[in-house]
Amino acid sequence: MASWPTQSDYKDALQNPDTAFRDPDLRQSRAERSPMGVPRARSGAFASVYKMTGPKGVVALKLFNFPNEDRARRYRAVSDYLELTLGPKKPPCVVKFRYHADGIRVGKLWYPTLTMAWVKGVSLGEWVRQAVERKGPGLADVRKMADSWVALTEQLRSTKIAHGDLQHDNIMVVGDAPVLVDYDGMCVPALDPADPTKKLEQLEFGKPAYQHPARAVERLGSTLDQFSAWVIFIALRAIVADPQLYAKYVLKTDNENLLFTPADMQHPAASELWPDLIACKDPEISGWARALRESLDKPFNKIPPFTLDPFVRLRKLAGAGTRDWVQIEAETERLKKTGKDVPVDLWDRVNPVGALRELCAARVKDWVKIAGEGERLLATGRLLPTDVKPVYEGARKRVAARNAVKKALDDRNPRAAVTAYQAALIDDWADPKLVTGAKAAAEQVPLLNELKAAVAAPGDGRALVKLWDAHAPKLATVAEARIYEAAAAGWRTRIKAADTFLRVFAKSPQTEREVAEAWQAVLAAGPLHPSVTEVHRQRGTDALRWWPLLERLRRLPNAAAHENDTQLLTAWGNGSALAGCAEAIPFAHRAIEARERVALVDALERAIKQAEQGGPEDAVVAAAKKLPAGYPHPHANRAGEGSEGLWLMAEVQRAIDRPRPSDRAIAAAYDKLKEKNPRLADRLERVNPALYAEGEKATQRRQLLDRFARIDAEELRVDKQDQRWLALWSEHGKALSDRADREELRARLTLARDRLEKWSKIAEALAARDVFALRKQFAAHSAALANYPPFADRLGEIQELLARADRITSIQQKIDATAALAPDDLAFLRDNHSVFDADTKSAIETQVRARLAGEARLVPAFPAYSSAGKRGGLVKACWSWGGHGLISHCIVAVDGRRFLADPSEADPYSRINCLPENHQREGGGITLVPPNGAPQAYVTIWPVVELGWKTIYGAPLTIGPVPVGSTSPSASRW
Repeated sequence: MASWPTQSDYKDALQNPDTAFRDPDLRQSRAERSPMGVPRARSGAFASVYKMTGPKGVVALKLFNFPNEDRARRYRAVSDYLELTLGPKKPPCVVKFRYHADGIRVGKLWYPTLTMAWVKGVSLGEWVRQAVERKGPGLADVRKMADSWVALTEQLRSTKIAHGDLQHDNIMVVGDAPVLVDYDGMCVPALDPADPTKKLEQLEFGKPAYQHPARAVERLGSTLDQFSAWVIFIALRAIVADPQLYAKYVLKTDNENLLFTPADMQHPAASELWPDLIACKDPEISGWARALRESLDKPFNKIPPFTLDPFVRLRKLAGAGTRDWVQIEAETERLKKTGKDVPVDLWDRVNPVGALRELCAARVKDWVKIAGEGERLLATGRLLPTDVKPVYEGARKRVAARNAVKKALDDRNPRAAVTAYQAALIDDWADPKLVTGAKAAAEQVPLLNELKAAVAAPGDGRALVKLWDAHAPKLATVAEARIYEAAAAGWRTRIKAADTFLRVFAKSPQTEREVAEAWQAVLAAGPLHPSVTEVHRQRGTDALRWWPLLERLRRLPNAAAHENDTQLLTAWGNGSALAGCAEAIPFAHRAIEARERVALVDALERAIKQAEQGGPEDAVVAAAKKLPAGYPHPHANRAGEGSEGLWLMAEVQRAIDRPRPSDRAIAAAYDKLKEKNPRLADRLERVNPALYAEGEKATQRRQLLDRFARIDAEELRVDKQDQRWLALWSEHGKALSDRADREELRARLTLARDRLEKWSKIAEALAARDVFALRKQFAAHSAALANYPPFADRLGEIQELLARADRITSIQQKIDATAALAPDDLAFLRDNHSVFDADTKSAIETQVRARLAGEARLVPAFPAYSSAGKRGGLVKACWSWGGHGLISHCIVAVDGRRFLADPSEADPYSRINCLPENHQREGGGITLVPPNGAPQAYVTIWPVVELGWKTIYGAPLTIGPVPVGSTSPSASRW
């Protein structure tokens, strides 16, 4: 997507208007330019405005800084309404305004423009300032401007336009007429839908000094200008009435507005201006200011509409098709309190008595309205005129008679309807249904009297029931008839219940249930019917007492079971409750048998209680056997547990009695006892203490066996496993000494002991650094310990010591064979001489001395010395180094008088240890500093062999005497 044009892009396009615009007028226009010749922009937040001069005059061209579809849609709606919908009917205060979606071309793309007439004039704020300065004539112009402002707002209202931002800078005075500019917040019908939920948000909120504080939360609508219109109008009128207000609140405070400030709207209670306006000597200004000030404490929709006719609302109420006289009176009183007299032409339509006179003069009287209006007027303290008072009195009587009949009929009271009915007052105007109802009531009263007498002397009730059945259809809606209906229904129920019981009583055979149910119906029907005697009552009472007991017994299962037997005995009791009842005889024998079985269960329960306290389990088994086979009872499981418990105890005892008992077998049998019969296990210590003790010990020893078994799973290192096996056996082995389970540990314990013993021998040799003992133990046990962790961990160390043993043996063999030692043999000797015995060391020393005297003897080089340094101040001695690594280093000493016989004779500061690498680095010699002042230097060189236990010096090589300061080599002697 292409980026939106910048101001620089717009200015480039304006340089060539003939190709930049679609509008033919703009194509012939020229933008106002700066001194540099560049189009001059008046920049705003979201657009810039250019002054364009063309053949038809000057227009303002607005070019947008960024895209905004919502704002574009609103501009298009305003443009279409003003130029297309209104056209020539557009108010003169609104200038030409056109929105073009593709108005200007920048590059290859088209972008929107907005044009409106360029208004030549001054802002209303500046105009008022100039007018006030002219004083008298100017104030008269301000008064005319206030009238023009009223006309302008009426133009907007009649064309359904709301400007949205009325304030002094958006009102230009052209000539003497106000003209509106800046339509960014304008609302037209297309932007003001009827559905409140579809209202648009505002994009402009106006200057705070001209707006109600609640404006910001309002949606776009046609009433947005009401508050600001009042603010401007009141300011203009107040300036005319009291110019000092303008001086005080504008000139002295540099207030940019007409009169009000934002603080006056946002904090009116702290404002000084509002009280001054309300106290204005012009009562109209005072009233307008008070109403507008009060609206600041109310919601936005309570702002008074901008209109100057005080009788607008009263005219609207008077002109309604159906006048609301209560509202008319209230509005009339309000106007009187403000000092307004209702015009004569309007008074005829709002006179309170006028409504009543209209009603009374009607050809067809509405008696209800006449009575109501008369009562309303009387309630306000007014006297009715003599021409309408008789009509009102007649209406009141008619309505009262109608209402009394209606109430009686609504109350379903025929007696009251007959009393209230006055045909002369009702028949000619009331609802015909009401009249019909009143006449029907006269026929219902005799029927009610007849029923009332029957209820008072009912006899056996049969005559009352018959009479009600005959009259019921005619009395269906009568409230009093419900009393007689209830009485007849009660007698009907009692008669039916009594007749039913008498039939059952006479029946043979009869069941207790039939008699009881029939008697229940008699009792439920109310007082006993006269046809029921004392004999009947006694029979019904017995049946009502026996039947529930019999039903309860019949519901009990007939199968032999302790629960059934218990329920049967509970229901039967001692049988006295059913004495005399023939239907109860079959249950007597069942109760005897049930009692015998329950007694056996009670005996079993006693045996169980004794066993629970430590008594013999055999008694439980014996008591259980006396019960019928398969007889369900609550102790069946316990009796079964007793039998099973004896068998389980025998299993444990058999495991204990084996010649070499197994703790695992005993513990398993003991566990089975606890699992199968936990209650027996809980009291086993009391029932069989010895068995309990053996079971517990076996469980503990099995835990010990399990500890052995867990070692190898818990410990990853085999040597640690072996150590734990032997440690655990050492601690608890005696407890398993005579048990059969010991055999499962034997092989593992033997393996652990064997491996630890073998490793301890190797470890002992390692600790002693005895390479020959290590070699012996390694040969004996390395195969068995191939993967043993400590052996594997130290295998490198072991192999190093074994290699050392091999080297010692090799050296020993060379010494025994008088073979020459290699340089690495000598190096090994120096580091490991402690492992050789004295004879071997003596033989090594003899070999070393022999070699130092022979093939390792030092030999002078040719030349043997030379002078070095400036003017020959240094001496360099040169010799051949033999011995093939035998000689560790040479000691070189220089003396100014003689050759030395022993290194100890040398001055420590003139003695040098010459290593092989030093000798080689200086080309087969070493540079020396001769003694200070000596004319000659005597150099003595001893070969040195370091054996570790002894240092051996070879025969010395002598070089010199060397003349000091000579630069030429000379003959040497040695």
